[in-house]
Amino acid sequence: MRITVQSSKAVRPAAGGAAAIPDVVPLSVFDKANFDTQATRGAALDPAPVHDRAAFFRPRDPPRVEFEHRGVEFKKPAAAHQHAKPAALETSNGDEVVVHKAHFSREFISRLKSLASLASPPGAGRPCSTLRCVVAHLWRCITAARGLDGSVPTSVCIAVDGRTRMSPPVPDGYTGNVVLWARPTAAARDLVARPLRHAVELINRELARVDGAYFGSFVDFAASGAVEEEGLVPAADAAEMVLSPNIEVDSWLRIPFYDLDFGGGRPCFFMPSYLPVEGLLILLPSCHGDGSVDAYVPLFSRNMDAFKSCCYSVDLDD
Repeated sequence: MRITVQSSKAVRPAAGGAAAIPDVVPLSVFDKANFDTQATRGAALDPAPVHDRAAFFRPRDPPRVEFEHRGVEFKKPAAAHQHAKPAALETSNGDEVVVHKAHFSREFISRLKSLASLASPPGAGRPCSTLRCVVAHLWRCITAARGLDGSVPTSVCIAVDGRTRMSPPVPDGYTGNVVLWARPTAAARDLVARPLRHAVELINRELARVDGAYFGSFVDFAASGAVEEEGLVPAADAAEMVLSPNIEVDSWLRIPFYDLDFGGGRPCFFMPSYLPVEGLLILLPSCHGDGSVDAYVPLFSRNMDAFKSCCYSVDLDD
């Protein structure tokens, strides 16, 4: 059996109301596949699917819009002459987007974690997660490979899972997405020149900022009527095909692909379909099941050799 699943790139916060949030998101297509496999085998559905969006994302009374959401999740629609990117940013110039699968072994990731954990104060306890250290490493490598001018700001868009951050928490069985985005940003020169732990610090700070209060503020703002009154639209552009100088990360590290069983056994291999969006990274658990990670990295072909030359080194100067 062959199952084809498209990327989650088009999954964005909805303009009309409730929050759309992952450090990883269980996308509804995978939730449904999991429910289907349980039903096929006659097993009880666990967790039981729930769909009460209105109850989970009810605005507070009185509403408390404590954060700025204009220019973050929402924006004014661009005028026709504003759709083009500034000339200073990367353009395709007719170049082809190619996808490289970078395989990071458990040992390599352990080395990244060791370097990344230097960002934590003594006694902080919890080490850097696989997601955060791999994203920090790839962000630096891609920025170096693109050869960006040092003053150009670059950001990494990371989905933040609001299920446990919201109060009360959203049940695990909720089949929609609960997703907002963190966008750590740095000047290209600083990101590449400074050590891995600097990139990790930027990521940690932004992920911590998108907390339960931020989600509550988003729900209140989206339900306030300001979106409709001001003619705002979602800031995310699902049709964008070139993300440079930025990157976006879709982490599927916690999605249990290899537990899917429709009665004929579990899959032996899973990979995303070809998605030629420059700078859109997809991270998956390796099929080896040994803690290693596969990263699917789409870049312009002119930048790919430079990326390959540095992505397997923990130090960009190696």
